[in-house]
Amino acid sequence: MEAAIDEKVRIASDFLLASPPGEVNDVFNDVRTLIDNDEALQEGILTALEQYNTEQLITVKLPGSDQEVIVSSHGKTNDDRYLDPRSKQTFRFDHMRLTASEVLADDSEKDSELDQLRSLLESEATKYVNDHYPDGVCTVYASAQKLVIAIVDNKFNPSNYWNGRWRATWSYDTQSGGLEGVVQVNVHYYEDGNVQLNSQKKAEATVSSEGDQEKVVTAVVKEIAAAERKYQAALNDSYSDLAEDTFKGLRRTLPMTRNKLDWNKVLNYKIGSELAQKSDI
Repeated sequence: MEAAIDEKVRIASDFLLASPPGEVNDVFNDVRTLIDNDEALQEGILTALEQYNTEQLITVKLPGSDQEVIVSSHGKTNDDRYLDPRSKQTFRFDHMRLTASEVLADDSEKDSELDQLRSLLESEATKYVNDHYPDGVCTVYASAQKLVIAIVDNKFNPSNYWNGRWRATWSYDTQSGGLEGVVQVNVHYYEDGNVQLNSQKKAEATVSSEGDQEKVVTAVVKEIAAAERKYQAALNDSYSDLAEDTFKGLRRTLPMTRNKLDWNKVLNYKIGSELAQKSDI
């Protein structure tokens, strides 16, 4: 029995949420063909697209600007409007077309001391991102007593069948000095196959919130840099172990005969004679 349209849309939403980096449009076009009901599909997947875009830290350029802005749940102000703390503007974001519009000045009240600390932290974090990420984007949000640092870098290479995304979200409590973060890596390789890496690492640290603000933000970014460097080193080590140990364990050192194959005498073996016969056909 054919599934109801709402069930099809729910399944389509699950597919979209699992889309590899840079490939959500491809997935959308595929499920669009399967569902064959554009009106129901577009109405039903908007929530999933919003979740995907904000979780993946999708970036967009505001009209009249060349600077990328992160679309994050931490910057959402109301229905489909998001904050760019750097320019002190809000904008409407179309989650279907991935475009920004209706840019307005942010007129919400701010804690001046917290906003000053946010600005200093964003400046320091941006320097770090520019030094360590080829196409990295960084946005720092202020909320209550916390500062949230969002970092994302994308590398899309569909012509060579791979895409990847590094993203990190760090939260600094200005009262307790607690720093918590989650770093996530997603890479998809799909030439003659389908291989994905989905990895994440949580980290915690404490940075004193006492003293000069510039020293505080420098210490926060230093902790972030150390944690991300450690995570990247661990990834590199795991891939080295994968090549040296894991993959070798997936195959026999010797065939079942316990003898190495003599390729100069391959025609003497049954498989060799069969291959020779097939090549003559």
